[in-house]
Amino acid sequence: MQRARRSVREFRRRAAPAAAKARARAIALSRLLGGALVEIGRAVAAAADAAGRGELRLASLVGRPARASVRRGATALRAAERAVTPSRAVAAVILSAAIVLGISQFVDYRGVRIGAELYEGVEAVAPAPQTAREPAGSAHAYLLLPVAALAIVAGALALRGRWRLGRAVSLLGLIGVAVTLVVDRPAGLEEGIASRNFEGAEAVLIEGFWVQLAASAALVVAGALLSRYVRANARDPRADRAASQARDARARRAGSQARDQQAGRAVRGRLGMRRRRPASGDLA
Repeated sequence: MQRARRSVREFRRRAAPAAAKARARAIALSRLLGGALVEIGRAVAAAADAAGRGELRLASLVGRPARASVRRGATALRAAERAVTPSRAVAAVILSAAIVLGISQFVDYRGVRIGAELYEGVEAVAPAPQTAREPAGSAHAYLLLPVAALAIVAGALALRGRWRLGRAVSLLGLIGVAVTLVVDRPAGLEEGIASRNFEGAEAVLIEGFWVQLAASAALVVAGALLSRYVRANARDPRADRAASQARDARARRAGSQARDQQAGRAVRGRLGMRRRRPASGDLA
């Protein structure tokens, strides 16, 4: 037993320096790792701080112009809402349709295809040649030019409050539709002398006809809408005067009632003071 104890003490004595060295190394390693972690934490905090400052600077640089742009956009939108009313939008449609109707008078509305049967199946690639092309106004002596001008004038006056002129715009559009279908269509579908000069001649209606018809139909619809919108927004002066008189009468009645109530309170106050005032005999 003594020999074993001596060997244990000897082992402890010899192992003590190695254990002390290992303990010192572990402490030094832990301190090194702790310092590294502290430095990493400081670096992360510094990076986050720099990122935050950068975001603040970016927000200050971009935020003000963005807010100003949003405010300007909102102001422009409110101004547009006040300016672009249904009546004005329909009036703009009337103006555009009338201008297109006037321009269509100088666009070819009919033509005669030569040898149309020979081009069947390949018309999309090689259409048949056309001859005898004529502008739309030539079929009716350019009657729709003054119609377009009158539509512009009537639409402008209707927009100013004369709502019945919106119906006049519709009537002018009906005149354009009637001229297009009754006069231009039969005249445009006649081959005329081309049927004798060319084999397989076929008269067709082309761009000018359809543009003229569409513009006239647009005037019919837009004129009715403009008359309706302007009439709905129009204010009757007699109705305004009646409403004003009714408001004045109500105000006068309310004022007289208030004066009567005030006078009644004053009378009741005097009566109460007389009742509370003691008689001269009671004072004696």
